[in-house]
Amino acid sequence: MRNSVSTTLTILVSGVLISIVGTMASAQQPASAPPPIPVMQVTPNTNLVSPEIHPDGTVTLRLWAPDAKDVKLSSEGEESVPGATPDHVTAAMKGASMSRAEDGIWSLTVGPYPAGAYRYTFTIDGVSATDPKNAASSESLSAVRSVFVIPGNFSDATDVPHGAVSTIYYQSKTLGRLRRMHIYFPPGYESGSAQYPVLYLLHGGGDSDDSWTSVGRANFILDNLIAAGKAKSMIVVMPAGHVSTHMDMRSMGADVASDPFSNDFINDVIPFVEHHYRTIADPQHRALAGLSMGGIQTLNVALTHPGFFSYLGVFSSGWFGPTLVQFEQINKASLQSPDKSKVKLFWFASGKYDIAMPNTGPTIDLVKKYGYTTEFHPSEGFHAWNNWRDYLHEFAPRLFQ
Repeated sequence: MRNSVSTTLTILVSGVLISIVGTMASAQQPASAPPPIPVMQVTPNTNLVSPEIHPDGTVTLRLWAPDAKDVKLSSEGEESVPGATPDHVTAAMKGASMSRAEDGIWSLTVGPYPAGAYRYTFTIDGVSATDPKNAASSESLSAVRSVFVIPGNFSDATDVPHGAVSTIYYQSKTLGRLRRMHIYFPPGYESGSAQYPVLYLLHGGGDSDDSWTSVGRANFILDNLIAAGKAKSMIVVMPAGHVSTHMDMRSMGADVASDPFSNDFINDVIPFVEHHYRTIADPQHRALAGLSMGGIQTLNVALTHPGFFSYLGVFSSGWFGPTLVQFEQINKASLQSPDKSKVKLFWFASGKYDIAMPNTGPTIDLVKKYGYTTEFHPSEGFHAWNNWRDYLHEFAPRLFQ
């Protein structure tokens, strides 16, 4: 049964107000139906798994690209296989062709590889791309690569107390702009009041301040060493070794005074860290280490600021021949400084097939010539992250003892 509702409508007609009284029938109207929910299109990509880590250390990478004509995988890993030869590794660097299935999924199984972290990209019809099904990535100087991790060694994320890795921005007065670094704070830092020694850890050419944690696994290596009582609790500062998105060879030159990175590191990074965090700010509690380009930066900074660091690590590095001669000529006064006696550990390591191995020996000879006591730890392998993780694992327990 309908209900009647009285309604009065007042309108203006030729300047005269006229009221119209009437009734309107009201009735309950049915509620409008909700809009249809969009249905996600199901494709072979919907439940695709990539990477898939197998128990035997092999890894399957997959990509759904039904319209692609050619897909290749460029992956680290072959250089870490025991017994790998330079020819084998060089061939692997060219990329491996992936196979296409009927549903447009391209796949390839690689390995087995030893435990560790490895970076990779797909090359799709000539265009490099990360894995869209893998959120794990590693930044380099001007690109991003996907990462997979094979568990089973000292770099695993295990059930131990974990430190924190912070992304820190600071204003560089040297460079006149905002800069970024990553800092590892050991377990207990945030809830305590203790002061800590500091390891300044430098990356290699072409990488970034993200690299030592994303692929180097430095934070997990330190977590495990500290938990096992094998290393002192320490802060690890990982600055950006490049000052732009282009390779700047001044960082590996002999004229340290003109190197923008070295000046930023000494005048901005270290003062910022020692002002803002609970550090023990004296030479006995400062360490400096780096790989490849970072190893040369370590040599350049430490030897031109004798006595500022007590622990030095040079991984897969050393001056190139002409630079070594120039460095000695330009920096002889610093090399002769008696403050070199404050260096408690000068630790070198390089791989059998490492491209830096020819530079390591002459560099050690030069620093020994000026009275430094060094250790050299040769290893198997190449100029690669599996070695650098090993070196950090061996070097960190020697610090601040």
